[in-house]
Parts: sequence; C-alpha cells; structure tokens
Amino acid sequence: MNENKKKKQVIVEEVIDKNVVIAWVKTHKKKLIIIGISIPTILAIVLGVRYKETLIKMLEDLQETIKESSLYCNKWFQKVTDDELNIEREKIRLAYCSSGDNWDVACQLENLLRKFDQEMSKRAWGNTKPHASSIHREHGWYLPNDD
Repeated sequence: MNENKKKKQVIVEEVIDKNVVIAWVKTHKKKLIIIGISIPTILAIVLGVRYKETLIKMLEDLQETIKESSLYCNKWFQKVTDDELNIEREKIRLAYCSSGDNWDVACQLENLLRKFDQEMSKRAWGNTKPHASSIHREHGWYLPNDD
C-alpha cells in the first residue's frame, strides 16, 4: 500500500509541475513571443554586419544563377526572334562540340539543342507535322520498284 501511495504522490507532483509550467508560459506568453522574435533578429543583424561581404557575394551568385537558369526558359523561347534563336543555337552547338570528355555537360547541351530544334520546327511547321516522301529502293526483291 505504501508503494502505491508513493507512486500516486509522484504522479500528482508531475501533474502539478506540468500545470505550473503551463501556467507560467500562459502568463509570460507575450514576453516569450517578443524574445522569440528579437533574438533571431539580433543574430541576423550581427551576422549580417560581420559577414556582409560574404552575404553580398552569395546574393550576386544567386542572381547570376537565376539569370542563367531563366536564359533558355519557355518564355524566352516564345519571345525571341528567329535570328536570335539561330544565333543562340549556334553558340550552344559550338559548346556541345567542344565539351570533350565532360559527359554531363554534353548531355545537358544536347537536351538544350533538342529544345532549340523543337522550337524551330514548331515555328517552321506550325501544328502540322512534316512528312517526307518515301525513299525509292532499287535493289532487293522485297523493295518496291514502281518506276
């Protein structure tokens, strides 16, 4: 019986401790929110002042990356003229030819060339698909010879 009373007393004390903590948090809620906002802000200001040059360099790199990634986006393909499209495709083709052993770059450039070719084909043919005439074969019994 004595052990049961001790266990119940421990449980009651834990519940009381939790209730005290919850009550304290509720009463100091505004102060905790202000502290929660101000400490990260102060840290950001201190680190921003201390590492200002590094942050500026990171922002410049991010802007450059954004410009590079949006260079050949779908909107760019829609807005660019045919002459500009040809000039840019030739730049990509030359970079593809000079990629050498760098397989990843070659694959990316090849995919970009396909994107250029699709846009050029769409502009040239519109919604119709081009169909070439069939090739006339002269040798072989199984090939047509409709001359």
